[in-house]
Amino acid sequence: MAAQLGTFRSCMRWFVLGVGALSLWGCPPPRPAVIYGPDAPLTVDDYDNILGTWTRSGQVYRLLDNKLFVTATYHAPEFRRAFAVAFPDIYGHGGKITRRELVDLTGGVEQYNNFFLAVYTPDARWNDLARDDSIWHLSLRGSSGSVVGPADIIPIKMDENLRTVYSYTNRFDKMYLVRFPLQDSLHRVVIDATTKNFFLRVASALGAVELEWELTDPAKPGKSDS
Repeated sequence: MAAQLGTFRSCMRWFVLGVGALSLWGCPPPRPAVIYGPDAPLTVDDYDNILGTWTRSGQVYRLLDNKLFVTATYHAPEFRRAFAVAFPDIYGHGGKITRRELVDLTGGVEQYNNFFLAVYTPDARWNDLARDDSIWHLSLRGSSGSVVGPADIIPIKMDENLRTVYSYTNRFDKMYLVRFPLQDSLHRVVIDATTKNFFLRVASALGAVELEWELTDPAKPGKSDS
């Protein structure tokens, strides 16, 4: 998995260099993940693998013109545990954010499905996800058919702590925390232990990208190593 994460980062660097139409071709898909599996012991060395497990990337382009590149990490329970083991002494701006989001879980964090997004657009005016009149529409869809829009999109100031935690980021990106409700308007849970996959969609008149997280049965944890 570490090799896959390295290839994943390499592909993203090619996009930044301006060949985004080719950036993800040939990149291996991340392994399926256990959403609520056994709390297996974790070490510092597990962090990169788990970051890769819960991170997806995609792009919007027309012909060969890149319009948007997005990388998203879902703050799953496993990812939170891995962060706590790997970064017990993180401080500063990014440290405060990550401790709130991943360890202390303050400010009602657990009342939402939370994602960290790194977004690049060639025209900076398009990178406006947090604006009420943004050109981009975000949605989260679960395997039950439930679909929710974001409850909150929070722009994040990048610093070296966050670059270490989310190692796929670079200076061309804008960062966001995106919170989605746990249930849709019909009170259907979007992501739980029975969910087989879920999708984060980013769309506008320029095009759309849908990122998929495939989940394995927590009763069969061996599948997550495939």
